[in-house]
Amino acid sequence: MNEAELRRDVISLLSSLRFILDNRIRAARLGKVERENVVQILFMIEEARIRFVTITRASQKVTDEEWLEAVSHIQNFVDKFLHSPLIEPQLFQRKFRLAPMPSRERETLTPFLKSIHDDADVTVSDALLKFRSYLGFISSNPLGGQTSMDFEEIKKIVPEQQIAPVQFEIVNGKIAVSSKPPKSLAEDRDNIAASLEYIQGSGQRLIENLANSNCDKRLLDTVRELQSQLIEGGNVVKIGLTNMACSMMGEKFDAELPEAVAAMFSSYNSAVSLYVAQFPEWEQFSQKAALTALDQSDVTTVDEAAISVVSELAKNPAVAEPEVPETIEFVRQFLNSPGKSSKRAAFAMIRTIENLISVILRHSADLVNKTIDKTKERLAQAGTLVIMSYLTIALAGATGIGPAATKAGAPWVQQVIEIVQKQIEKVGQKD
Repeated sequence: MNEAELRRDVISLLSSLRFILDNRIRAARLGKVERENVVQILFMIEEARIRFVTITRASQKVTDEEWLEAVSHIQNFVDKFLHSPLIEPQLFQRKFRLAPMPSRERETLTPFLKSIHDDADVTVSDALLKFRSYLGFISSNPLGGQTSMDFEEIKKIVPEQQIAPVQFEIVNGKIAVSSKPPKSLAEDRDNIAASLEYIQGSGQRLIENLANSNCDKRLLDTVRELQSQLIEGGNVVKIGLTNMACSMMGEKFDAELPEAVAAMFSSYNSAVSLYVAQFPEWEQFSQKAALTALDQSDVTTVDEAAISVVSELAKNPAVAEPEVPETIEFVRQFLNSPGKSSKRAAFAMIRTIENLISVILRHSADLVNKTIDKTKERLAQAGTLVIMSYLTIALAGATGIGPAATKAGAPWVQQVIEIVQKQIEKVGQKD
C-alpha cells in the first residue's frame, strides 16, 4: 500500500465533494431546509477529513493498524454519505469533478484519481462507488487479492428500510409485509383522527352511490380498495398513491357519473389528499419523488424489475408469504399512470424493492453467520437452502433496479450486486 497515494486520494475525494457542494450553493438560491441540509453534509465531510488526518499524521510513523482504522473511518463516511436522507437524489447524478489543485499535482495524479479524472461521464455516485471498492481492496487485503467485503459485513452498506408504499419484515423465517401504523406529530393527531372519521363515513356513502350508479366497475373497485386501506390505517404512502390513482380514474369516468356523485367523488379525493398531507412520511416521500430525475425508460426498467421479483418470489413460496408478491403487484399497477404520475410510481416501486432487498440481505447476513458453525451440519444445510432462495430474490431486485435506484439516490443497490453474486456462488459450492 502506497501511503502517500492513499492520503492524496482520500483528501482529494473529500475536497472534491466539498467543491461540488460549494458550487451547488452558488448555483441556486436555497431554502432554509436545503441550506441546513447542505451545512450538515459539509460537517459530515469535514469530520471525515479531520478523523483521517488525525490518525494518518504525515509527520509521524503510522502503523498498519492505524492505517486500517483510518480507512475504516472513511469507508463508514462513504456509506453514510450514500445513504444520507439529507442528500438530494440529483446530487448523485452530478458530474464528478476533482477540486482545483496545483498544476504539479494535477500532472502527477495517482492511478485512482486519474481514473476518475479521465472519465468525462463519471457521476458523484460512480466516483463514490469506485472509491468504496478501492477502500475495500485496501482494508480487506492490503497486499492484493480480494476486492470486496465479505458478505457477513454487508450491513455496513445496506441501509435500514426507507419510506415507501411497502415495508417488509421476516416472520418465522418468511418475508412478510410489515403493517406498522404511520407516524404523526403529536400536535396533528386530533386533526388526523377527525379527518379519518369523516373520510371513512364519506367514503362509505360514496361507495353506496357508485354501486347504485352505472359507473365502470373498475372505478368502484378502486374506491373500495382505498377505503379499505383507510379503515385499516395502514401505510400512508400507499394510501396517497392509491388516492392519486383513484382520482385519475375518476377523471377518466367523470362523464359517466351523475353530477352529484361526481362532486362527492371529487370531495372524497380532496379529503384523502389533505389527510395524507398531515403525515411527515408522505411529505418526505413526495419531496424525494419530485427531486428524482427518472424518465420513461426508467419506468419501463422498473416495471420489468418488479415482474422479475414477483416471479422469483413465486418460485420460492417457502421463504415469502403470498401477500408479498401480491402487494408488489398492487404497487406495480401505478406504473401505468400517465406522465409525471408514472415517474412518482416508479420511485415508489424502486423504494419498495429497495426495502425488500434490505430486509433480505440484512437477515441473510445473520443467517450466514449462524451457518458458519460447521458442527451443526444439518442446520447449516437447511440454512444454506434458505439463504440461496433469499439471495436469488435480492439479486433479481438489485439487478433490475440498479441504475434507476442510483438515480433515485440509492447507489448502494448497484454496489451490492457483485457481493450478492459472489455469495450465491459461494453458497452453491457448499451444496
